[in-house]
Amino acid sequence: MAGLSILVIDDDRGDRKLVRRLVAASSADATISEAASVEQATRLEAMEFDGVFLDNLLPGRTGLECLAALHAKWPRAAIFLMTSHGDETIAKSAIQNGATDYIAKSALSRNSVERMLRTGTQAARSAWRVEQQHRDLTLFSEVLVHDFRAPIRAAAYLSEQIDADLADGDMDEAREGLRLLRKSSRQMMDMIASLSDHVRLDREVRKDMVAPAELVDRALTAVADDVARSAAQISVEVGAAPARVTCNPPQIAQVLQNLVANAIKYAGDGVPEIRITILPWEGDGALFEVRDSGIGISEQYRERIFEPFKRVPGASAVQGTGLGLATCRKMVMRHGGRIWCDPADGRGTIFRFVLPRKTPDLGGAAA
Repeated sequence: MAGLSILVIDDDRGDRKLVRRLVAASSADATISEAASVEQATRLEAMEFDGVFLDNLLPGRTGLECLAALHAKWPRAAIFLMTSHGDETIAKSAIQNGATDYIAKSALSRNSVERMLRTGTQAARSAWRVEQQHRDLTLFSEVLVHDFRAPIRAAAYLSEQIDADLADGDMDEAREGLRLLRKSSRQMMDMIASLSDHVRLDREVRKDMVAPAELVDRALTAVADDVARSAAQISVEVGAAPARVTCNPPQIAQVLQNLVANAIKYAGDGVPEIRITILPWEGDGALFEVRDSGIGISEQYRERIFEPFKRVPGASAVQGTGLGLATCRKMVMRHGGRIWCDPADGRGTIFRFVLPRKTPDLGGAAA
C-alpha cells in the first residue's frame, strides 16, 4: 500500500487525530489530510484521494447524505463511513449509497484500519475501472458512427474519382487514387483496432514514436471528401515541431480528424480556412493547434463543449451528435495531455492540445 492519499472528514478533532494515528501506525505509506466538514473537504481542489474516512454525524447533515457528492468528486476513492455506534440499518444504507465499507468508531483499531485500506482501496479502484469501461462501451457505438462517417465518405469519394479516371483513360491518376483508397482503408482498420483497445481496460494500448506530420496526414486523408466538397483551404506548419512524439497514432490522428471536420462543419457562410500548427511543448512534448475561421465559441461554452452530447447554442442547424470533442478530450487525457480552445484573432477558434514528453501507460491504470 504505497503512496496512498487519505482524507479524514470529522467535526471532532479528537476523532480525526485517532484516525490519523491509526492510519500512520498501519503499513500504508499514506499522506493524510483533514477536514471538519464536507464543504471544507471539497474546497481541496488540487487533491486526489485513495480513501476517505467520513463521519456520519456531521453538523447540519449526515455522512450518508454526503456520499453521492463525495463519490462524484473523487470517483476512485474508497469511502469508509464511521459512526459512534454500530447500526445495521445505517450500514446497509451506507453500502447501498456508495460507501466502500462501514465501521463503528469503537471498532477502529490498527488492524481494522489496515484491512479497510488494503481491501477497500483495491475494491474502489476496481469498481471505478468497471464503471469507466461501462461508460466507454456505452459510447463506443456512438463514436463509431460519428468518427467513421468522414473516412467512409473519403473512401466513396476516392472510388468515384478512380471510376472517372478509368473512364477518361488516365491510368496514372487511377493508380494514385487506388493508393489513397488503400491507405484510407488501412487507417480505418487501425482506428477500429485502436477504439477496441480504448474500451478494453485490461489491454495495453500500443504506443509508437511517430512524426507529427504523419498524424496530420492521417487526419487529412480521413476527411478528404469533406475538404474537397467544402473547398477548404488548409495550411500545415510543422517545421518547429519535435521530430517524433510518443502516442497511439490512430487515436491522435482521430483527434485531429475531428478538429478539422468541425472546422469545416462550423465554417459558417465562408470558405473554411484552417491552419494546423505543431510546436514544441515543455522539452520534447508537442503542442497541436487547429485554427479555424468559423462561427466562434462564446467564453461560457468553451469548457462545456468537451462534455458528451453538449453543443454550442445556435449549432443545431449543423448535423452532429456532440460526441466529437468529448472523444477528443478523452483520448488526449488518456495520453496524459489536455485540450482546450481559445478565440482566434478576428473570427474563429483555436483548438489546442498538448502531448507530454512521456505518455502514461494507456491501459487500465491510466484510464
